[in-house]
Amino acid sequence: MSDARLTALDEELTIVFPGTWVMVPLHDEEAARRRIQRLVTERVGRADRLARVRRTAKTELERLVALADDSTAFALALSLEILPGVPFPGSIVLSREEWPTTPGAEDDLAAHLARCFPDDTPLDLSIGPTRRRSVLRQTTYDEESAPELIADYRFAAPGAERIIHARINAPMVADADLYLELFDAMIDSISFRRPLAEPAAR
Repeated sequence: MSDARLTALDEELTIVFPGTWVMVPLHDEEAARRRIQRLVTERVGRADRLARVRRTAKTELERLVALADDSTAFALALSLEILPGVPFPGSIVLSREEWPTTPGAEDDLAAHLARCFPDDTPLDLSIGPTRRRSVLRQTTYDEESAPELIADYRFAAPGAERIIHARINAPMVADADLYLELFDAMIDSISFRRPLAEPAAR
């Protein structure tokens, strides 16, 4: 993608986003509300006839932020366009998680991930062994149903003491396999800028 750009996800990770994405503040309700309000106004417009669209978009974005705030998420980004003038709705939430099990004495990282997430697809990415789980489901948007692709990626943070969980949501998906290729490339572009700090106490 000619419009791909490197973006910092707080001070810990960087990722190459294809097209135009915006970061939404987490764990700061007022800052998130202002960002969402500005984003909806800029993307949808102020016309009276679009009031319902604005309301629906605002509600969906606020729901997404609330879900992220209730988790161990440390970054939330929303996709606007894949190319200039070409809308591409989607989101990515990154969280820190504890390992579901302790590693066995002979486990390497790939084996430990495989035991923790046996039903997921194994990927060998630049960040190391990764497991991907994806599901295509029907979701209702403002009383209309459309397919939504959800892809969960899990890989080890530096030092392998915790897992990074990246969840990508893409509504109104036409070709799930094509989208997964794009998402795989996005996750493969992640790099760590320094060792992850301990999560802040909440």
